[in-house]
Amino acid sequence: MPANTDFNLSPYYDDFTESKKFHRVLFRPSRAVQARELTQSQTILQNQIERFGDHVFEKGAMVIPGEISFDLNYYAVKLTSRTSTLANYIGATLTGATSGVQAIVVKSSATDGTDPDTLFVKYTKTGTNNTSTSFTTGETVNAVNTVDSTAQSIVVSAVATGSAANIAEGVYYINGFFVQVSEQTLLLDKYTNTPSYRVGVEITEDNISSTDDASLTDNAAGTSNINAPGADRFKIVLTLAKRTLTSTDDDNFVELLRLENGIRQNQIRSTEYAILEDTLARRTYDESGDYTVRGFDLDIREHLSSGNNRGIFTSGNGGVETKLAAGISPGKAYVKGYEVERLSTTYLAVNKARDFDTENNFNTNFDV
Repeated sequence: MPANTDFNLSPYYDDFTESKKFHRVLFRPSRAVQARELTQSQTILQNQIERFGDHVFEKGAMVIPGEISFDLNYYAVKLTSRTSTLANYIGATLTGATSGVQAIVVKSSATDGTDPDTLFVKYTKTGTNNTSTSFTTGETVNAVNTVDSTAQSIVVSAVATGSAANIAEGVYYINGFFVQVSEQTLLLDKYTNTPSYRVGVEITEDNISSTDDASLTDNAAGTSNINAPGADRFKIVLTLAKRTLTSTDDDNFVELLRLENGIRQNQIRSTEYAILEDTLARRTYDESGDYTVRGFDLDIREHLSSGNNRGIFTSGNGGVETKLAAGISPGKAYVKGYEVERLSTTYLAVNKARDFDTENNFNTNFDV
C-alpha cells in the first residue's frame, strides 16, 4: 500500500502512473528541468523498492526489531504538592523522608483537572524497616533535581499501580517505506493494571517546508543563495498509540499488541514475511505436515460463575447458565506450514444439551 499523501497537486504535480510503464526519467540538455520530473524520479525508485518490500514483508512488519512490550507494574505516585516542574523529576532518585523507600522516576503526567500531578516510578529499595515497598500517603519525599542538582521535594497524596506499553527503537515496513520508530512509552491506565487495549503504532504523514523547519533553507555559505527556501520534505512518523478492543479505526494504525484485562492475547514478536513466508510454509508442510510444538489442552468449564463451580463469567460479564466454556490453553503448532501460536487461554461458548428422551425396559449392548 503506497503512502496515503497525494503528491499530484500544486506545487509538486507528481502524476506518475504505473500503467505508462515508465522506469527512468531521462534528462536532456537545453530542456528545463520540471519540478514534477525531479519528484517522479523519486517515485519511480520508491515504486521499485515497494515492489521488493511487498514480496518480502507483510504490511506493518517489524524489519529491524523495535519490539513492543508492556508493564503491569508501572507504579504511580499521586502528588499533593511539588517544588519543581514535573519534567525536572524524570530520572531523579526519590527517597521517602519517613519510610526510607527509594525509587527512580521514569515518567510524569500533569494534572488534567481530574487526576492530580503524577510521577511514575520504579522502586529500587525497601524502607528502613525492610518491610515497606512503597511511599505512604501524606509522606514527604525528597529528590535531587536532575537539571540543576538542587534538592527538591514532593508530598504524596496516594500511590497506585498503573500500566504502560513500550516500544524499542527499530524499523517497520509502512506504506511501502522502511520507517524508523523511536523508543516510546505509552500510559495505558494511570492507576489500574488490568488494561484492555489494542496497542500499536499510529501513522502520520506530513509535508515539511523550510517554514516549518529552518534547517531546510539553503546552507551554501558564501553564495548568494544562502538561506533561500529549500525543497519540501515528505515525513512519516510512527507514534505509539492505543485503541479499544472494539475499535475498527485501522486506516492509519498497525496493531502490535492486544491485552484483555491485563492478559496478553496477541503480540508481534518476530518479522512477518509475505511471499517469502508462503514459500517457507509450503516447504515445511511438504516435509513435516501438520504438527504441534506445544500441545493445546482442552478445559471444559461452566460459562456462568456461581462462585464455586469453576465458572468463567459472572452474569454481569455475559455469563449464561445454558452454555459451557471450552478453553484452549496456550500452545504452538504448524498448520499447513504456518506457525499458529496462542499466548493465553481462549474460551469458546458452547450450548449445553437441553433435549432429552425417556424410555423404559429396552435392550442395549455394551462392551465389557
